[in-house]
Formats: sequence, C-alpha cells, structure tokens
Amino acid sequence: MLRILSVSGEVQLTIELASFFETDAAGSYPVRALKQHLQGLCRKPRFRQRLAFLDDGELLNDNGEHTLRPGEVQLVLLNFSPTSELQIRELQHAAESGLTQSVESILQRPQDPDLNLGRPPLLAASAEGHLQVVRLLLEADADKNLSTNDGATPLFIAAQRGHLEVMRLLLEAKADKDKAKHNGTTPLIVAAQEGHFEAVGFLLEAKADTDQSTHEGITPLCFAVEAGHLEGVRLLLNARADVDTLTDTGSTPLTFVAEHGHLEVARLLLKAQADANKAVINGANDGATPLFHAAAEGQLEMVRLLLEANTDKDKATNDGVTPLFVAADEGHLDVVRLLLEGKADKDKAMNDGTTPCSIAVRHGHMQVAHLLQGMGYTFGRHADLVVAGSGKTTNDKTTNDGSSLSSVSTGSWRMGHTLGRHADLVAACKRKARNDVSSSSTVSRGSSGRQ
Repeated sequence: MLRILSVSGEVQLTIELASFFETDAAGSYPVRALKQHLQGLCRKPRFRQRLAFLDDGELLNDNGEHTLRPGEVQLVLLNFSPTSELQIRELQHAAESGLTQSVESILQRPQDPDLNLGRPPLLAASAEGHLQVVRLLLEADADKNLSTNDGATPLFIAAQRGHLEVMRLLLEAKADKDKAKHNGTTPLIVAAQEGHFEAVGFLLEAKADTDQSTHEGITPLCFAVEAGHLEGVRLLLNARADVDTLTDTGSTPLTFVAEHGHLEVARLLLKAQADANKAVINGANDGATPLFHAAAEGQLEMVRLLLEANTDKDKATNDGVTPLFVAADEGHLDVVRLLLEGKADKDKAMNDGTTPCSIAVRHGHMQVAHLLQGMGYTFGRHADLVVAGSGKTTNDKTTNDGSSLSSVSTGSWRMGHTLGRHADLVAACKRKARNDVSSSSTVSRGSSGRQ
C-alpha cells in the first residue's frame, strides 16, 4: 500500500499499488499518473505538487521511469515562483514554437501559465495548432478563456485557423464556446466566415449560439451565405439558425446571397422557407427586396430563381424604385428582359414620376429603353418613343403639365421629349444620335441585341 500524507501528517489518500498500475498508471509515467489523480483531491495541477518518500526523502520525478513502491509519501503544494519578463517571453516562445519539453520544464518551476505580454501562451499554442503544448497548458490549469487585447480567445483563434483537434481539447475543457471578440465576432462566426465547416460542426455540436451576432447584427449564417460557403450554410440551417435574421442595416441572409449570386446557397435558403419578399428596413435602399438587389447587381440567374419562387416582382423601395427600374437604371438588358417576361409592371414609376424607360434613356442605355418601348411602353406624360420607319411621325404637342414636346431623330429611331426638368433625356438622345450617325441599321421592335 502507498499512503499519501499532507505536510501536517494527515492521510490524504491510500492506494493499492497493483490496482493503480493496471488502471490509472497504465501507459503513463507512474508519478505523473499519481499526481494527476491527486489533482482531483488537492485542486492543484501536478506542476505545483511535490512528492517525497518519508523514509529516505527521495523526491519523485513526474517523468521518472522508476516504479512507485509501498510506503508513505508526503505531498507538498507549491505557490508559483517569481517570474521575470524574460521567463514570461520564454514560455510564450516555447508555446508558439511547439517546444513541448521546454514548456514542461518551465511549468515545473512552477510558473504561472497565464503570465503574458499580450499573447497568452495557451492562445499562442492554439493559434499554431500545437496540440501537445495545448494539452500541457490546460493540464497546468491555464485560463482557457484568457484573451488578447482585441478579445480573441484560444478557441476563437483555433476556430479561425481550423485547428480541429485543438478545438476539441478546448471544448472538452469547457472553454466558452460563445465568447466573442470586442467587435462581437464569435468562434462560430469566424469559422463560418472562413469556411471551416468541420469547425462549424464542432461548435454546433457544443451548442454554440447560432444567432449570436457581431455588433453590426451580422450572424454566422449571414457570413456563410455572403462567402458562398454551401456546407456551412447547410449546417447552420440544420441547427435552426434564423433564416430571416436582420442585420443592423436591415439586410437578411437572402439579401446577401442575392447580391453575390450564390445560386445553390439561395436555393437552400428558399427551401428553408426564407422570406423572399423581406425588404431592407433602413439604409440607402430602404424597402429593397432580395429581387431588387439581384436586379441591381445584374445577377440574371438569381433573378430567375427568385421569380420562380413567386417573389413580388414589383415591390418597390420607399422611393418607389422597383427591380425593373433599378435594372433599367444600371443597363442590365437581360435582367430587364427577364423581368418583363415575368410580367413586371413596365409603367411603374418612382415617387417623383421617373419611369424605367426614362431613366434608361437618361443614362444612355438605349437598348434597354427600346426593349421597354418594344413591350408597348410609353414615356407617359413625359415623352413618346416610336420606332423610325414605322410611318408615324411625332408632332410638337403639349403634355398634361403644359410642357411642349419636340422630336429628336437618329438614323434608327425618333423620340419625342419634354423640355424643362426632363431636358436630360434630350441630351442623352443627342449623344445617341452622334454615336449612331454612321450606322444604317434599324433597331427592330422588341430587339434582344446587347449594347
């Protein structure tokens, strides 16, 4: 039998050695295994324990090969030794360099594993993926949530770099899975952002908060969809992440994916019942839907997908800008065509009366303007667009607001326009006339040609 006594002589533990060697000490150094067993009793890691036989004063070495023998051993618990800046740097360097034996020797001084000059040793080892060093520092009771100046924890940095086994150790040691940096970025957010899908899985299995956001309201799902990380999106949706969560700017995950054109991600969101008509609720495009953003960015296939999902094709921003209007404004001819085929309202104007056709002409997108005219569009009270060669002429006349109309001719088409606040339409048409003066081709009604 082996008896463990305190400094006062009180028996702390009695061990039957044969059984101990077969269980606790199997495959390990016997003294180290004994100290690890004692940690549960004295609440101090093995690095702060000293064991010595009372009969001859033999000090037991953690890494010694000799076998424990029957008798009485005294347990002494040590405080951390005074530490210089040089020694602090030494531990940090050993940790980030993966020098396992050096770390073991330093901890045996014993030295506080959390002393640092801005980068805790556990975080340094976690950042580099040094599994054995991480294990040693956790055994030395290093603070698993101790962070850098910006709030990054060991788990955060391991998730950011995709060090899965380090993450496993930290999570088993009960590291805070949701502790965020000062900007609100959590380990799950950074894993989703970087596309480390297995890291995302680890954190979700540990019940990390799927909807905890940055200070801007951006969740892990938003980051995953923006980056187009399909598997990460799938994992988060399976974990019931909020598919319609709003950022501080009022955007949803579907808004992000519509802008960037990630079709498969969009299909996943729509399958998860994402609201295809949920609009931005503040910011420059207040009221803009995912279809609006897709149209603005010229994401043709995304527009097609959203139309197939029965998105409201005419839902406008608070200024009255529809998806068709913004596509015409940006000159996205194929998107305009697709929206018209989807029966988008070609006559729906902004709150100030500006129409899709007039904005297309104003910005020199003449094929778009002609396509809108070819679908039976007119400028309304502002102007009339007619095809040259149709046998029709446009005479000066007066609009409902009293402005006069005149004609501007080109080699291919003629446009009547209002003067006054719509004089910019005249200038755009004149520029078109100058550019096309040498051309003898005719733009047919409903042309599908590109600029």
